[in-house]
Amino acid sequence: MSTQKRGSITCHVLDSSRGIPGKNIEVLLEYQETGNGRCSDLVPSDHQISLANYSDEDLKAIYRLTFFTTPYFKSYGQESFYPFVQVVFQIKDLTQHYHVPLLIAPFSYTTYRGS
Repeated sequence: MSTQKRGSITCHVLDSSRGIPGKNIEVLLEYQETGNGRCSDLVPSDHQISLANYSDEDLKAIYRLTFFTTPYFKSYGQESFYPFVQVVFQIKDLTQHYHVPLLIAPFSYTTYRGS
């Protein structure tokens, strides 16, 4: 395993219809295992993502973030078209930081690789 400092995965949500942060939206990070199909210790119990337990080759993999947006919109009495939003991305450089912003509105969303 490389001794280089690894980047991290972060995200944030902005409610573009209200111009405010999308507070209290549950987010799930999943990792596509390339080996035997097991994903142990993917995310520590304190929800801070640590990539230290994986080899360099394991980490050059596909990840999926799921943002559960329906409860957020319901808290404003707002219907929404998308019950959740999934963003799939691939890490190719383990030394870089990967930030995935999500801009949401009741009937649209957009995402990009942030800095």
